[in-house]
Amino acid sequence: MESMTQEKSAVLRGIGLFQELTAEELGHIEALAVERNYPRGSYVFMEGQTREAVYFVRRGLIKVFKVDGEGREHIVNILGSGQMFPHVGFFDDSPYPGTAEALENSVLLSIRSSAFESLLTDYPDIARKVMRVMGKRILQLQSKLQEIALFDAHDRVVALLRHLADEHGIKRTDGIHVKLPVTHSEMARMIGMTRESVNRVWNQLRRDGVLEGDKDEWVFHFDRFQQG
Repeated sequence: MESMTQEKSAVLRGIGLFQELTAEELGHIEALAVERNYPRGSYVFMEGQTREAVYFVRRGLIKVFKVDGEGREHIVNILGSGQMFPHVGFFDDSPYPGTAEALENSVLLSIRSSAFESLLTDYPDIARKVMRVMGKRILQLQSKLQEIALFDAHDRVVALLRHLADEHGIKRTDGIHVKLPVTHSEMARMIGMTRESVNRVWNQLRRDGVLEGDKDEWVFHFDRFQQG
């Protein structure tokens, strides 16, 4: 039981939203967090459902996506250990903006939005610190979206691969190893491109020696890309 508590504490301590909290303040957050298990293929929540909680990935992979009016799926993000979703869940009572699905057996920590709001009311220092971090994150997101909007197809794919490598990669001497069950079609839906376009850029990066492996497990040689 003690090791589980320590692991929960480590997960929450690694969340950017809580990076400015003291050990005592983080303890109040831990007290609200409940562990939940989701087998592969199950849904954490569905788009349009009443927003009740925010989740943190302890282990596993979560895909967050939206469905447009024609039934097409648009992937918003792939989330791994230590990541939070939905990002504005504590500060917005609108319905869930997308659907979250477990890509593999996953263990999540759940905090009810109502309980967290009560905590912020009781501890204004925590509220100030959390809001300060959230403000910085929103500015970073806006900047990233503006950059991607100006990218051509090649740079959009490279930006996505960089993001996946940063979030899910393991750095080794021969490059950054990324193991994700994500198809080229899903990558395309993440950056507003066609599967064929992603395939073309992917194959070019392989020819250039920037990528090795296949779509499920690949090695990203970012240093070679910089040199090229």
